[in-house]
Amino acid sequence: MSTQALAQAAGCSEVTARRRLRGLLEDGVVQIVAAVDPFQIGYESPVIIGLKIDRSRIDEIAAKLAEHPSIRFIGAATGNDDLIIEVVAASNHDLASFLLDYLAEIEGIHDTRASLIIRIYKQSWNWGVKDLDGG
Repeated sequence: MSTQALAQAAGCSEVTARRRLRGLLEDGVVQIVAAVDPFQIGYESPVIIGLKIDRSRIDEIAAKLAEHPSIRFIGAATGNDDLIIEVVAASNHDLASFLLDYLAEIEGIHDTRASLIIRIYKQSWNWGVKDLDGG
């Protein structure tokens, strides 16, 4: 989307839209990334994993997980799992190594529940924007 189109959608000038976008980028609120379908680029084993952990160590465990390049999402959760992670592994062999070796070495992880993604029907980052001005 061009800054001109962004300005039209936001109802402001292009200069204002560019300035606001630059501020959002600098503050880390907005990231510009390319989204790909992992199956289309050779990754065979995307998986969502629920983790039961020692909750007193949640920040420590999340920080350790964040170091791994195959993990693309980590979130604290309510319900049956304490943390939810999304992993994209190149193969089932790589996924097995991740589950049986890497996760097994992290102190405080008690249990895992992995759900292998076999087909992606929707993958969207178009969430819209909440009215931040309160109007």
